[in-house]
Formats: sequence, C-alpha cells, structure tokens
Amino acid sequence: MIRQHSEMKSFNLLAFCALVHVTGAARPCESSHILTRQSSCLGETYSRREHVAGFVVSNEVVASLGHRSHWSQRRRIGNVAYKHIEFCALSESSSRSDTKTTSSKPRRRQQSVQMKRMKQSEIHELVKGLGLEPVEPPSSKKKRQPQTKNSEKQFPCPTESKPAISIQTQLDFARKGHAVLRSFLPANIIQSLRSELLPYVELHQLEAWKQKVEVQLADSSDSYHRQNARSIASKFKTVEDCRDLIESLGLDSKDLPFLQHFNTWRAVNANAPTVRKLCLSAYLAQSASMLLDSPTVRLYQDSLFHKRPGDGWTPYHSDCRMAPFDSSKMITFWIPLQKVPEPEFGGTGLLFVDGSHCDFALPYWNGMEGTEYDRLESRYRRDDHNDGVSHHMPLEVGDVTVHNGWTLHCADAGDIMKEDRYAFAITYVDGRAEIRDDVLVVDRTDGSLVKGDREDVWSFRPWVEDVKPRTQFRHPFVPIVWPPDHRDL
Repeated sequence: MIRQHSEMKSFNLLAFCALVHVTGAARPCESSHILTRQSSCLGETYSRREHVAGFVVSNEVVASLGHRSHWSQRRRIGNVAYKHIEFCALSESSSRSDTKTTSSKPRRRQQSVQMKRMKQSEIHELVKGLGLEPVEPPSSKKKRQPQTKNSEKQFPCPTESKPAISIQTQLDFARKGHAVLRSFLPANIIQSLRSELLPYVELHQLEAWKQKVEVQLADSSDSYHRQNARSIASKFKTVEDCRDLIESLGLDSKDLPFLQHFNTWRAVNANAPTVRKLCLSAYLAQSASMLLDSPTVRLYQDSLFHKRPGDGWTPYHSDCRMAPFDSSKMITFWIPLQKVPEPEFGGTGLLFVDGSHCDFALPYWNGMEGTEYDRLESRYRRDDHNDGVSHHMPLEVGDVTVHNGWTLHCADAGDIMKEDRYAFAITYVDGRAEIRDDVLVVDRTDGSLVKGDREDVWSFRPWVEDVKPRTQFRHPFVPIVWPPDHRDL
C-alpha cells in the first residue's frame, strides 16, 4: 500500500524515529527488545539484551503509511519487514555502559509522559518528509451515519446496487405488460404511507368528489357540460351537492369505482414526507428505468385510490390514454396499503389483460371507442381455461404490482369487501417523452372526438400549459428522477 519515492533506496529508521519523537506522534515504549533486524539494508544491528528507551508510533502515523496497528501481523516499510508496527529510537539517556538487566521483562517507566496528538496535516508532512506518499487507511469500523428523521431511517434506498428485480420479472413485464414485485417495500414504509395518506383523504373528500363530477361532465353528450365541466364542478360546496349532480346525469353515485387523490408528493398541506421520499427515490426510479428500458425517467404523478365497500367496478382502461404524453414508455407501481385477498374473498386488486400493451391492432382497426372493447375477454382468450386475464392476488403488505401504461386493466366491484381498500399508485414515464398539443382540447372545431380520457386532467392541468408541445422540457412538477446526475430535485 505504500508507494516509495523513486529516489529512495532504503529506509533510515533512526531518522524516522527521531522525527516521530520530535513531533510527538509517539508514546513511550516499554519494551527493551522491540526491534529485530529482518534485512541487512539498514546496516545496523540491535541487540535484545540492550534496554532501549523507545517510542511507539501513533496509530495516525501508521494509518498514514497505509497500515493497521496490529500486533501479530507482519508489515512492510520500504524493503524492511518488521514483526510489529512499533518503531523505537535509541534515547540519549540510555548507554551501552548501563548495567545489563538480569530479567528479560521490560523495565517500567516511572514518570508519566503527557501524550501529544498530532494533526492529520502534520502527520502527512512527516510522512512526505520521509519520501513516502500518505494514503487513506482502510477502516474496519463502520462509519457513523448522520442523524436523520425517522422516515429517512425507515426508507430503503439502495444507491450503490440495482434494485433486486429478477430477469424473469423483467421478462414478465416485457411480455405480458405487468408483473409483481414480492416484498418490494418493507412493512414499516407501508405503515408510514397509511399514517400520512389516510388523514389526507379525510381532509380532501370534497376535492375527490369534485374531480369525479368534472370527469362525468367532460364525458357527457351535452356540449355545454363538456365545455364547462371545470367551472361547474368548482362551484360545489358539499359532497352531497356532488352526489346530486352525478345522479342528475343518470348515474348512481354508488356505482363510482373509487375516489382519487392526485400528487400528494407535492401537496403543500399534505404533511407526507414518506410519500415524497418514495416518489422521488432512486429506488423506484431505477426500477422504472430497468423495466421500461429507458435511461432517463420522469416522475409523472402519484394517485391514491380509495375504494369503499359497495363501490362499482373499475372498467378496462389504459393509463396512457389519460396522460398528456405521446409515449409508449410509462409504468405504474401499484402499492396496496393493506393485504389484498383473492377475488373470491373480496380482493379488488388489479386484473390485467396479458399482452394488451402490444396489441396495436386494437386501436388501429377499431378506433378508441369501438365495440371491440366490450369483448376483450373473447379477444384475448387463449383457450377454454385461460381467458387472457390474470392477477397477482393475494397481495401481502409490501407486495407491489407494476404495469405498462398501455396495458388494459380493471378492478372488481367492492360488493363483498369488508373494509375500505387504499392503494397508492406512482407513475413514471420516459424522460424524453413529449407532450401532445391537444391535451386540454375539449371539443374539436370539426366535431370529431378528442382522443384520450379526462381522468387525469386534475393531475397535469397545473403544469402542462407551461410546456411547449413536441419539445424536450424540464418542469419541477414532473421532475427527472433518474439517472442521479440528471435529477431535477
């Protein structure tokens, strides 16, 4: 580990010891037979029978030389190996004429010597003066971690290694458009998410109902409702007002599939540090990069889905139809905040249509509203025992499902649910994905239908008008989160 000066042919031990003695980087040595010559390059011979008033080099000096001060290990300084990392200098007070001792035990030094600790810079100067280059010592002790908040201590964020996603899981995601990551998050993180998100749900029920009103109005056949959906929804003051409006449209408010809350990670009043850390974490961002095969990843949004007993089923849909991006690379991590049983026991986890993310023929030949969407089970059926629809239930706390943005998926109604089901979804998109130019268009002038659904408008409306369509962009509301040297936050 020690790199010798090019002109240094031998190591002058006595000069080294003298420097150590002068600088105070040593303590008194009690042994009278510390040194044993292992090589003839020094030219001196030391006798075990002579008492030596010496000094033991401090750990700092030894460390600067790239050594550990360990009693039994052999170390090497220049061309000379010693059995101990202890160097002694002959003291002026000792003399060859002194009476020889009859005992081989070291003589105890009576007076106390005050030790002086050298500064690191002084040690480095000492070592350089001897023709050596200081090196950082290998430390066997664990570095003390800086104190962090509880949520930071709990959060798993392996920054030096890739997330543990098997090749088989990556193949499942690529082929089927969905996969499951078992025990992907620890239980204490899920508990922290629950403790932060459930109070948020209670405080923002009215906003969730307003969002449902706007979505229903935007899909209405009445052009007035479509063009004024936002302003109409914003006027409601109570949840009951929202329910009445939905029922006036011929819908039963109990048939709503869920209530949804967007972007808790950047909500000012959310008080959700774990949510923010998880959404922005390298742990999820790198996982998204691996599964999407995309070198750059952007956080699109987070969504909290609140499904209550008696809520209706979630129809088949794909997330990319609701997003403002023109991209095929989008992924959602669906994180249940409690156990999800099998469907026959009330489980309302996601049901996926295998391979639907690769079915380009469906929208190409049938449009976005064709009748073929009403018979997906027949379209994707493999045989009499496999209708092409699969799921990953039961899900334990910490299990996470992932699906491609174009994968068709749905969820069963909450008819036999025994308690509310909360799921937290985090969506990432290719960092180079561009924004379409028609994302906020309600009605086209030629009367043609606007492509896409209006479900996510509440999510992207605050920032999408700041971005020029069909260009590369950066925006703090949809930050780049991978790779680390390109992160916006």
